[in-house]
Amino acid sequence: MRRNIVILCLFALLAINGWAGGEQVTIYRDEWGVPHIYARTEEAAAYGLGWAQAEDRLEQLLKNYRLAAGTMAEAFGEQWVEHDWQQRFVGHEEVSRRRYRELPAKIRAVIEAYQQGVKDYMKKHPEQVPAWAPKIEPWQVVALGRYIIFNWPMGRAMAELQRRGEVQLPFSSNEWAVRPERTADGCAILLIDPHIPWDNEFRFYEFRLHGGELHLSGFGPLGAPLLGLGHNRYLGWAATTGGPDTTDIYVEEVNPNNPLQYRYEGKWRNMRVRKVRINVAGKPPVEREIHYTHHGPIMLREGNRAYAVKTPYLNEVGFVVQLYRMASARNLKEFQQAMAMNQFMEQNIMYADVEGNIFYVRTGRVPIRPKGYDFSKPVPGNTRTTEWLGIHPMKDLVQLLNPSRGYMQNCNIGPDNMLVNSPLTADKYPEYIYGARPNENNSRGRRAVYLLENTPRMTLAQAIAIALDTHADMAEQWKQALADAVSHAPGGTTQPLSKAITILQEWNGYMDADSVGATLFRFWREAIKRYSPPIDPESVREGKPLNDAQREALLKALGEAVQEIQRRYGRLEVPWGEIHRVRRGGRSWPISGGETGGGQTLRAVGSRMEADGIFYGYTGQNWTQVVLFRKGAVQSFSATPYGQSDRPDSPHYTDQAEKLFSKSRLKPTWFEREWLEGHIKSTTVLTFGR
Repeated sequence: MRRNIVILCLFALLAINGWAGGEQVTIYRDEWGVPHIYARTEEAAAYGLGWAQAEDRLEQLLKNYRLAAGTMAEAFGEQWVEHDWQQRFVGHEEVSRRRYRELPAKIRAVIEAYQQGVKDYMKKHPEQVPAWAPKIEPWQVVALGRYIIFNWPMGRAMAELQRRGEVQLPFSSNEWAVRPERTADGCAILLIDPHIPWDNEFRFYEFRLHGGELHLSGFGPLGAPLLGLGHNRYLGWAATTGGPDTTDIYVEEVNPNNPLQYRYEGKWRNMRVRKVRINVAGKPPVEREIHYTHHGPIMLREGNRAYAVKTPYLNEVGFVVQLYRMASARNLKEFQQAMAMNQFMEQNIMYADVEGNIFYVRTGRVPIRPKGYDFSKPVPGNTRTTEWLGIHPMKDLVQLLNPSRGYMQNCNIGPDNMLVNSPLTADKYPEYIYGARPNENNSRGRRAVYLLENTPRMTLAQAIAIALDTHADMAEQWKQALADAVSHAPGGTTQPLSKAITILQEWNGYMDADSVGATLFRFWREAIKRYSPPIDPESVREGKPLNDAQREALLKALGEAVQEIQRRYGRLEVPWGEIHRVRRGGRSWPISGGETGGGQTLRAVGSRMEADGIFYGYTGQNWTQVVLFRKGAVQSFSATPYGQSDRPDSPHYTDQAEKLFSKSRLKPTWFEREWLEGHIKSTTVLTFGR
C-alpha cells in the first residue's frame, strides 16, 4: 500500500513538472487565435509566450531585433544604412549588451525562458526561419524596449536642434478612466487606446498569460515577454503621447585646431570616439565614428560648433524592469513605486484598479535644470552652470488621484483640459515639467470630456460606444455656418448646391461607414482650408457671425467639394465606408471614424488617399481595450485592425479586420479560465526546461 502511495506521488510530481523533468505549458487559442498561456511559473509562461509569438509572427519578431540593434542593412540592403546608423548612434546594442547582466536575476530568467520558446519553435519549424534571421540573444529584448521608447526623447532632441517650439511626433492616442460612482456596475473603467502605425514594431502582440504571480491581459512588443499596455487581476494602465521635456541639446565649442576637442570651463577636453561598422548586403561596409562629449553624442557639426544630445535614457536598461514591476503590482502603492523608477518615456500614464482608484501621472525621466537658461533650445556646453542637477523624483511630476468629478481623460491634450475644472493648471509647475501650453486641446479631447461629463452612470455598452465614437468635431457648428451662408446668399445662387446642402443639413454629424454626409463633410472641410484668408475654426465653434466674404467662401468650398467628389467617384452620394477602408492581403473593408478635414473622431484612423481615390487606413486605433475592474472578476474587451497572425493562410490573418474593426466592435478577452470555456479552438501542450 505504501509503495502504491509513493508511486502515485511520483506520478503527481511528474504531471506537475512534466514527464521528462520539465514544466508543462498549455497554450489555448480562442476563436480569434489569441493565445491564453497557462503554466505553474512565470518563466514557463514566458516560454509559452515566446512559442506563440514565433508561431504567429516569426519574421516580424526577428526583424524587430534587427531594427533595434541597427543591423537591417546587412540583411536588406543599403536603404537601411541611415536607420542602422541612428540605432548605433544611441547605442541600443552596445548599452544592452554591456548592462544586461545587471538586470535582476528574475527578469533575466523570464527573458531567457521567453527566447528559449522562440528558439524551440524555430528548431521545430526550420522551414519558417528566414535566411536573414539574427542569432537570438537575451540583450535583444532590452534593446527592443529601448528602440521603442527612444522615439520620444530623440524626437524631443530633433525638435530642439531645429529650434522649433514644440515636438511633433507621429503618435497620438486616447485614454480615459472613470471611478465607480460614475459607472452602472460600481467599478472603475479604463480605456486603453493607442493610435500608432498598424505595421512593423508598433503592431504589438495580444496575449493572456497566467504563470506564477503574473495574470496578464493586453498587448506587448513582439520579441519580448512584456506587457506594454493592459491589465492584471488588480489594476491596469494606458498611455498617450505627451509629457515633460526629458532631453536637451548642448552647443559645444570645438577646438579649431583639433575637431576632437571641445572647451569646458576654459580648458580643452578630448572627445571620446566610438567606431561603428555597418555591414551592407551586396555592398562594402559603411564605417563611421560617433564622437562624445561628457554631455552625450554629437548629432551635428557647424564649423567650430558641435551639438551634443544629452538624454537621461542614453545608458538606461531599466525599462524592462519597470514594466515587469507594473505588471506584477497588486495595488496603487505598488504601481506608483514601479512608476517612480522613471524609466518610461515621456507619456501620460492613466491607471485604474479594483479598489476604485483612478490615477494619472505625466511621467518621464526629467532632468532637474538650473535656472537662467531656456532648455527648450540648445544651451551652452562650455560651462558647468548649464549642467543638470539630478533627476526629478515622481512626486515633482504632474499627477492626479481620484478627481472629484469622477473621471479624467488625456487624448494628447494639456493636463488643464483633462476634465471640467481640472486642477492641473500650468501655473503650478515648471514649464519643462508641465510640457504643454495653457489650454492645449484637440478634437478628441473636447469630445471625450463632453461624453464623460454627460455619462453619469456609464454602462459597458456606453464605455465601448465612447471608445468607438465617430462624431465629427464641430459638425453642428459648421452646419449652422452653412445655413447662415445659405440664408444670406442672393436669390437662386445656391440652387446648384441644393442637393449637397440638403445632404449636410440632414447628416447626423457622425463619420459612419454608411453615411454620405460624412464623405461630403470631409471634402468640404478640406476645401474650406484652402481659402485665404482662412476661416477661423474657433470663431465657428463660438458661433460668431461670419462676414459676407466668409459666407461666400463656405459656399464656394462646398461647390468645389461637390465637383471633386463627382469627378473622383462619378456621383455625389458616396458612403464614407466605400472610400475609407482597412486593407490587408489584397482585400479591404469599410471603416467608420477617422479624419474629418478638421481633426479626428475619437475613433481615430489615419489614412492616405491612393490613386483609386480610396482612403486606406495605416495608423490610428491599433490595440483598443476597454477594461472593467470588478473585484475578483476583471473583464476586458479588445480589437486590432488586422488579426492575430501574419500568415496569409491563417483564418486569423484578417478576421478582426472583417468582423470586428470594420463593424466597430470589440471582442471579449475571456481573461479567466472559466470564461474561456466554450471558446477554445486549439490546444498546444509544451514542456519547458526539459
